[in-house]
Order: sequence, then structure tokens, then C-alpha cells
Amino acid sequence: MKSLLPLWKRGINLGNSLDAIGGETAWKNPVTTQPMIQMYADAGFDILRLPVTWSQHIGPAPEYRVDPAWMDRVLEVAGWGVDAGMTVILNTHHDYDWIRPQLSTLADLLPKFIALWTQIAAAVAVYGDEIILQGLNEPRVGDGIADQTIGTRDVRCAINALNYAFVHTVRQSGGNNATRWLCVPPFGARTLPECIADMIIPEDDKVILTIHSYYPERFCFDHPGKESTPVFDPSCEQELAQVFQTIEDYAVPHNVPIMMTEFGAVTKQMPDSKPRNDAERVKFVKAHLAHADRLGIPCVWWDNNYYDDGDEWFGLYDRETLTCNSPAVADALLDSAAKE
Repeated sequence: MKSLLPLWKRGINLGNSLDAIGGETAWKNPVTTQPMIQMYADAGFDILRLPVTWSQHIGPAPEYRVDPAWMDRVLEVAGWGVDAGMTVILNTHHDYDWIRPQLSTLADLLPKFIALWTQIAAAVAVYGDEIILQGLNEPRVGDGIADQTIGTRDVRCAINALNYAFVHTVRQSGGNNATRWLCVPPFGARTLPECIADMIIPEDDKVILTIHSYYPERFCFDHPGKESTPVFDPSCEQELAQVFQTIEDYAVPHNVPIMMTEFGAVTKQMPDSKPRNDAERVKFVKAHLAHADRLGIPCVWWDNNYYDDGDEWFGLYDRETLTCNSPAVADALLDSAAKE
């Protein structure tokens, strides 16, 4: 397996902004500015993942034309990342209302999917490897249609078809699209054996297998009614080690480079009114990155700018004050990268 660490080390997501349903500020985040992007670059991140939701900006069939103002806005923010010296990942993110992978509806889905990626690829054709394209985020189908843990064989086969269509479409789109890095995920981008083992990865010298990891869930999330702990204890470490063992057993044999385009753990209050659990999150980050680095996998933190408001407090940086909320966690992310 080819290690990507010589090319990239650590990344950060601009989550819940351009991917917000209803507009860039619909999920309580401010309008993205160039200083925000520069903040991430100055901190030391070399990847900016730019989640984008396109649904509300695509016109009717047969052209499925993307609103030019929206395309310009996406390119503006991506350009700030490139100008800051970062590699930018562009994707389709919360487009689950229409990207519903099933073999029975694939013929209806593909024209719109191909039209969208034809337009995105044309828009970035002048850029080289400073822009990576990711065809799908966490492909899956809504509750009641498919098992939301591993999906069905039907859904996983449809995802293979979409990944192939994405790679083929971009490669045929001219300019630097012939040679840029492209990302394809398994079902849900999940690190589960069934999801990865069923993948048919397009044969291409510059395709990256992208996966996400929020394990152990009881540490990484704090959802009401579900088991949760602010402490990264030995059992959490064992569960995390198993995640990477699965990657090694099922993903590494594909012999393609791997990138973890989302991972992270929310901030939680420690017991007895102690400070938040940054010290425990540092343990998590160090353990996570030790496993990832051993396999040559760059990791991209999920930052949604939520620290004490909103759902799922993954935010390391405050996009309004341009300050770091959790310096110890950020240092754990970036210090290890600086030593590589």
C-alpha cells in the first residue's frame, strides 16, 4: 500500500458551512472568510476538506445546471485554501435527498450525478493536485430501505457503480483532471469489514480510498440516551486498535492509498464539575494518529465550529474570533505531524 504521508500529514474540515442545508449560514456558522482559512494554514494544517452540499443549487433535467453563483462561491473558498498553501478536498456532502445508491434507481440517478461532476471537474480543471475531488461523502440510503450499519449488497454494488462513474467522468473532463487525485469511499465511509470487502475500487494510479472513524462512539460522541464517557480508558484504546486492525485486514490488501477524511471526538465535561476532557482527547488523538501513521494514512479532523452551542461539539477553532478553543488537542494533532 502506498503511504500518503510524504504528501500530506494533517487536515481539518470546514464542516457545517458550505454543506449546510438551507445555505452557508443556516446551521449557525458565520460566512466563511479568507482569514478563517488562513488561520488553519497558519496553525499547520496542510489539508482543507471543504464539504459542499449541491442539492439546492442544481437546476432541472436534462442539463442539471449548477447555479453559477454557488459554483463561484465554492471556488472562492477553495481558492483561499490553495492560496494559503493547502490541498483542498471538494466533495458532495449532504446530498442524500437524491444520491440514494440502489441498483433499481441507478439509471435515473446517474445522469444527474455525472452532470454535476462534469461541471465541478470543468470548474477546477486549471488546478493541479492542490485540489482533490471526492465523489461521495458517506454514501447510504435512508432508514427502512437499507441496513444503516453495513447497507445491503444491492446498495454496496450501486456505490461501486457511482464510484466508477465519478472517476470516469472526472478523467474525461479535460485539463488537469486527467491526473488529479480522486477519493472514493465504501458504504457510509465506514471501517467495517463488510463495507470495505465489497468495494470494487476503480483501477487508477491516483485513486484514494477514503474512510471515516468516530470510534469508540461512546467517547467520540455525546448523544442523549446513548452510552457516553469523557474518559479515554484502556477499553477505548482496545476498540480503536480493532478499527485499525480492520483497516489493515480489509483495506490495505486493496493496495491503494488511504486517507481518513473525517475523525474526531467531541468535547465533554469531566465528572465532578472538573474542566472539559481535553487531556483525554489528547490521549485519543495520540493513539489514533499512532495507528494511522503506522499505515501511512493522513487524517482530517471533523471541525464544525461548535464548541458550546449546536449539536456535536467537535470545534477546535472559533471561526469568528480566529482563536483555538482546545490548544492541547490541536497541538496533539499538529505536533506529531511536524515530527514526521
